[in-house]
Amino acid sequence: MACNDFTAWGKKIAATILLVGVFPVFVMAHEFFISITSIQHQPKSQKLSVRVKLYINDLETSILADQGVRLNLRTDRPLGNAQTYVEAYMLSRLAIAINDKPVILTFINQQVELSDAIDDSVLICQLEAYGVSEIDKIKVHNSILTEAFDSQTNIVHIRANKTRKAINLDQQLPEDYVTYR
Repeated sequence: MACNDFTAWGKKIAATILLVGVFPVFVMAHEFFISITSIQHQPKSQKLSVRVKLYINDLETSILADQGVRLNLRTDRPLGNAQTYVEAYMLSRLAIAINDKPVILTFINQQVELSDAIDDSVLICQLEAYGVSEIDKIKVHNSILTEAFDSQTNIVHIRANKTRKAINLDQQLPEDYVTYR
């Protein structure tokens, strides 16, 4: 009987460890708020390629709070015009100036990368700017998700003139620049 009591307690302890230690990983939201923006200059085609990667649930939270619209990007039935909302949001929060002249960003597409953990699924948005022949200075404004999350950090990787540079933008510093000459 004592052995059975020990086995029962062992099962209870194992279940408690599983519920308290492991299960919350699958149901808790991620503990950090981040987006990664990659900007790459292609001088031969005079194009600027921009790729923004961010957590879907964060974007949906922001768009729901701002516009009252549920995108349902993680489901098999997303909102029919969800890309229109994503495009408008991205273009309202991301701006680039080359050599002190604003460039016009064109939203190309979006791609969902689903994860088993709801909070780890990401959305990748592709944007482009044309007519960018030479870069001496690039200024980036990136306030994506900063209105919804105080600790949001937007990391921007820039590749131009055969050089890689990076800037970190957030609610206090939504805009910064790098020079190349």
